[in-house]
Amino acid sequence: MTISIRHADPDMTGALGNREAPTDVEGSWDRDDWQRMWFRTQSRDWRMLALVPGDDHTSTFDVANLIARLALDHGESVRVADVRALRPKHVDGFLEGARWEADKGTRIVFATRSVSTNAATVPLARAADCVILCASLGSTSLTSIKDTIEQVGRKHFLGSLLVQATTKSASMRLALSTHSPGPKARP
Repeated sequence: MTISIRHADPDMTGALGNREAPTDVEGSWDRDDWQRMWFRTQSRDWRMLALVPGDDHTSTFDVANLIARLALDHGESVRVADVRALRPKHVDGFLEGARWEADKGTRIVFATRSVSTNAATVPLARAADCVILCASLGSTSLTSIKDTIEQVGRKHFLGSLLVQATTKSASMRLALSTHSPGPKARP
């Protein structure tokens, strides 16, 4: 399955703190691949879903906004929490607020940075009900994927999302895997 996204801000410099999604999604919301991605996220009951990139070059913010838009298309509301710049000392306070919102029925998608870039990502991912690993074709190494899975913990992952940069500028292709990410860790 593939999903094309065109970024309004390819460098993502304006995305932090911006309430508007920086994504101009091409085509109809009825696309089969988008619907399959939405239904895959619905295969597990969750209130908090973390999107964790496998490297420093993969952005989860656009994917989080896509999931929120798909939810809206299905008559549901999902909030996006851009926690890419959250500092470790603020994780407990953020999670307290997120749990309060989730207990009220709000579903929240966390857009995080890689575990190698932001130490807050690991506790955020572990606190979520499930995690989707985001990896970029040609950029994310198998080593960084394994490291991410090891640090967060295999049991937390719902699956993986493959992001392929088609040009250096703005467009990307996404594919949601229907299997768990990476090889099994050996005891």
